[in-house]
Amino acid sequence: MKKLSRNKLKNVLGADSSLCAGCPTENRYGPGPEYNATCENYFALPDYCRARNCVRVSIYCFEV
Repeated sequence: MKKLSRNKLKNVLGADSSLCAGCPTENRYGPGPEYNATCENYFALPDYCRARNCVRVSIYCFEV
């Protein structure tokens, strides 16, 4: 089985380029001044934005 690059995977027939449509992909979620949105904002996002990895989030949002 051969690995495909990300670019080739994007062009696979049937791939949906709008999976992240409606998600705020420009935001970075996490604690501190280097992030423009909070962890609370991240957890308030719709499930489809979080489940499809459409946004960038810090690991520190998941600390217990």
